[in-house]
Amino acid sequence: MRDFLTICVLITASAVGTGCVSRGSHSEADVAIAASASVERMVVAMATNLHLQVTAASRAQALHASEAGLQAMEIVNARLSTWRDDSELSRLNCLRVGSYMNLSGALLEDLRKARWWQRATGGAFDPAVGALVDLYELRDGGRWPTDQEVWACLPHCDLDQLQIIYGNTGRRTAKLRLEEGGFGKGAGLDAAARAIFEAGATAVAIDFGGQVLRAGEHDAPGNYEIADPNERLRGVVRVRIETGSLATTANSERRILVGDQSLGHILDPRTGRPAKDFGSITVWALDAFAADCLSTGLFVMGPAAALAWAEQQEGIEVLALVASNDAAKPQLTARMTSGMRDRVTALVPDIKLQ
Repeated sequence: MRDFLTICVLITASAVGTGCVSRGSHSEADVAIAASASVERMVVAMATNLHLQVTAASRAQALHASEAGLQAMEIVNARLSTWRDDSELSRLNCLRVGSYMNLSGALLEDLRKARWWQRATGGAFDPAVGALVDLYELRDGGRWPTDQEVWACLPHCDLDQLQIIYGNTGRRTAKLRLEEGGFGKGAGLDAAARAIFEAGATAVAIDFGGQVLRAGEHDAPGNYEIADPNERLRGVVRVRIETGSLATTANSERRILVGDQSLGHILDPRTGRPAKDFGSITVWALDAFAADCLSTGLFVMGPAAALAWAEQQEGIEVLALVASNDAAKPQLTARMTSGMRDRVTALVPDIKLQ
């Protein structure tokens, strides 16, 4: 997670319920709620716009709750960001082999949940891909490593290389490095929602650059647009949700050109190579942490395997936007799990719903 910049704007007009600029929108009922006891905050965080709408019994209470939510996200960022050297996760990544550090309960819980989803997805999601990120130089312009380099790197890219004994944690290999990119945003959203409700709010809706979270007593569902994976400013479908989190993963925003080849930022921890770039995956789950992990892991699986896996899970729904490989006759297909079918609406004529 990049550093959290607390640049906030409070909108006090009665029409604060107009929703999220690029990803979401709210119903007229939500606007009515906002006019009486709702605040909306707009924050620049991790180089991404965050839109936070909080409803409470009074505007003062909603403002107080929104501040509690933003502070909770800053705490998560200070714990997990690998873009800063003083975070707890960065200190763990630099720990000398043979040494141990006592992790906070919060980071232990983050790692416990991440390990659970790593195992549930058969390793398609694994936050221990830092050595591969370094090998491909994804934070520094990109490069294509050789097969030999990738094979040599893979043993260091497994969360099982992290040893945890009663909170004391060590690394079995010096190259092990954990990346928060697949779960940090979800952890921050969940922490914000908890803090907001503990401060007395009755409803919250957050849009955090590709992931949304909606919880509490809303009068009507929220509607969120999913972008064309090849044209991110063009919404192609709308997804309706009452509560829970939607997280989308695609290569469109962070694709790197290395030589004459496009290098995607989503790596397959099982093979050490970039995941196939078919389009995008959007996951709905009750909590944001799960949605964040799974949007990455299921993208790595690919659309067919992702949909088959999700159909066997409780409380998980998936929407895959799949672009055709025929440049002469481009076609975008929306494939989805059975629980998504009555929630998805096409916004453009050139998309096929399945």
